[in-house]
Amino acid sequence: MTEVATPTRAERPREDARTRLLELINANWTTQAISVATQLHLAELLGDGPRPLRELADSTSCHPPSLLRLLRALASLDVVAEREEGTFALTDLGALLQPDVPGSLAAWAQFCGTSSWRSWSQLAECVRSGESVRKRTLGADGFDHLKEDSDAALLFNRAMVSLTASVAAAVVQFVDFAGAESVVDVGGGFGELLAAVLGAHPPMRGVLFDLSHAMEGARARLAEAGMADRCEVVAGSFFDSVPSGADVYLLKSILHDWDDDRCAVILGMCRRAMGPRARLLVIERILSPHMLVSPHDQAIARSDLNMLIGTGGCERTEEQFQALLQAAGLRTTGLVELSNAYSALEAVPE
Repeated sequence: MTEVATPTRAERPREDARTRLLELINANWTTQAISVATQLHLAELLGDGPRPLRELADSTSCHPPSLLRLLRALASLDVVAEREEGTFALTDLGALLQPDVPGSLAAWAQFCGTSSWRSWSQLAECVRSGESVRKRTLGADGFDHLKEDSDAALLFNRAMVSLTASVAAAVVQFVDFAGAESVVDVGGGFGELLAAVLGAHPPMRGVLFDLSHAMEGARARLAEAGMADRCEVVAGSFFDSVPSGADVYLLKSILHDWDDDRCAVILGMCRRAMGPRARLLVIERILSPHMLVSPHDQAIARSDLNMLIGTGGCERTEEQFQALLQAAGLRTTGLVELSNAYSALEAVPE
């Protein structure tokens, strides 16, 4: 009988490190498995209760044995649960892949496994060149490509809604809007943040300001939230102008999309639109001066690399944000920690 060698005490830490590194390297499969689940609408199909494999295969036009393999992979992730006689049910985790439930991550999951996935495959070239995928392939950073692709624009904006919902709830909970009668959400997408703020602060009025590709979805979302009569939807570019005269201006996940020069233009337009008593809320992830091994810093590091490949922007430290604001004639007056590594920097005119 052959004896199996037992790792020595000195070898175990190295083996533990290797196992951990393998888990990090192999994590790509979870992104694709969950993204494909959304593309096949499995969460919607299971939303009313367990269904057998054959029904799921027929509804999704999938090869039954291959769909079974995907479903069992999803079961290992606690996205679905395998029941008796080849049936599958949705778990609490998987329920968040339904597109219309509160806190849904369906659009974000699909986005990460499709258009974002293709960009991540070019990370090495972005690191070598310092240019985003869009700059290298389309000749310019930014979101102009969405003008010509309505499907991509819809998925992008829905994905942003997925990420904004929890942050919007934290903004409403922790940010003081006392005395504010009007608010402009600059680059506000489909209006998830603005709807939350207006809903929590009647009779405040708002303006949703973004590019034309977001207008239809913004009107629909604000109407769904019952805010259509309290909110104007305005198409435009924050590089050209920003609606003036509001008490509060919101910039959520805008500055991290751009380099310092473009941020200076955006902040300059906001400063020009602001009255002497107006406030600007910059809602962003705040980069740590020294990264730690923590979920907080890993979330920010992922976003920072995502900006490198996607838009040419970056995540910034609090000091870097303060320098940008000061250069635009704005003075920071406070910082409020929100959720999911986000914070709100408040600034007022100098």
